[in-house]
Amino acid sequence: MKMNLKWVIGGIFLVGLIAFFIAPASSSADPDDGKIHIRYWQVTGQKDVESYPVRAFNGLQDQIVVDATAIPWHEHEKKILTGVLSGYPPDVVSQFVPVVKWASRMALIPLDSFMRRDNFDSEIFFPALWEEMSYQDHIFAVPIFTVSMAFVYNKRLFREAGLDPENPPATWSEVNRVAKLLDRRNAKGQFDQMGFIPDWRALQVSTLQTTMLMAWQLGAQFLSPDGKTVHLNNPGMIKALQWVVDYYDQYNMNRVQAFRGSFGYADQNEFISEKVAMMIIDSSFPEQIDRYNSDLDYGITAIPSFEGYPTASSSGSFWLGIPRGAKNPEAAWEFIKFFVRKDTQLETCFETEENLFPANRWAAYDPSFNTSEMTDLPPTNPRKGPPRWEGSLFCHLFWFPYFSGLNSTIFMSGLSCLSCFHLAA
Repeated sequence: MKMNLKWVIGGIFLVGLIAFFIAPASSSADPDDGKIHIRYWQVTGQKDVESYPVRAFNGLQDQIVVDATAIPWHEHEKKILTGVLSGYPPDVVSQFVPVVKWASRMALIPLDSFMRRDNFDSEIFFPALWEEMSYQDHIFAVPIFTVSMAFVYNKRLFREAGLDPENPPATWSEVNRVAKLLDRRNAKGQFDQMGFIPDWRALQVSTLQTTMLMAWQLGAQFLSPDGKTVHLNNPGMIKALQWVVDYYDQYNMNRVQAFRGSFGYADQNEFISEKVAMMIIDSSFPEQIDRYNSDLDYGITAIPSFEGYPTASSSGSFWLGIPRGAKNPEAAWEFIKFFVRKDTQLETCFETEENLFPANRWAAYDPSFNTSEMTDLPPTNPRKGPPRWEGSLFCHLFWFPYFSGLNSTIFMSGLSCLSCFHLAA
């Protein structure tokens, strides 16, 4: 009898635990109002508020109701996958994690049949974002927003160094030349200011580094066409890393490292505190400048490239998908289509606190978006060209253990870049 009681208590606990992970703020029973209710789980780090697409869609028609639930970033993967495995997932999810990571787990349903039936126009999206939605020749998600990178420089420090603040460097050779003019050392030879630090907090919202972006500019492809083989040892990557090595060879690395130790966050950020004159930043960074040093005199331009090569920018996709086992996939698809309309994308960007860009190209190019405070950048801004991204799983499963190790070997062993690449291969 005691054993049976333990099983009962254990079963109650297990049911409660599953309910916690599966249904963060919803019930399995829809309201009896004659409408189709779809559950939309959106990943957010902000308070649980009803976003513009949800309000607008619910107010536009009277057949489908979107019930939105905000999921904290640190719990999103666990909750959504638990919902899929339980057989009671949400109808729509928003994510930033690479699509292939979810599609390869069979956690999403393909959207090809919906697209064919409705003549869905994928040309409205930036090509690189749309490519990320594919896995094994099927489309599993639709991009809604993206981020991009740019090059910032301190105009006041430019003027003090005798440089034209309206003529920022456009090539990496110019960055190298200008950086030397911007370096400042104290009487002990220690750095008080540096022009540029190639791999320090570059592309800070991701695991990428300046060297990888440089390699993209040179045409490097890190994955084979079938996505199964990593090509790290390629001419573009070797040239990019060699540029960084040559750049650091001009300095005493112990003093560079000591200078780095003075960096921090918020008002102690190296660019915001005016310790570093040039930096690659993500699209949210201007908000930090406004918050912590609103008087900072700085300019934004396209990321420099090598002579004869176009600039390139990293990007990633916020996307919508329909989990496997969703109760109302048809209604979910209608909401997804509405979300990526030009007008919906623009209104969402104007309302959100995040500095994101529409995945819909026509929204991104719209004058109302480009003249807003969020996009006060010159026409050469990389966000106005199709972002480049490749190898979703590449970053998650390869980048940390392999590239980071290669990078350390190059800078610590004294061997040439080519020799280190051969060792890595």
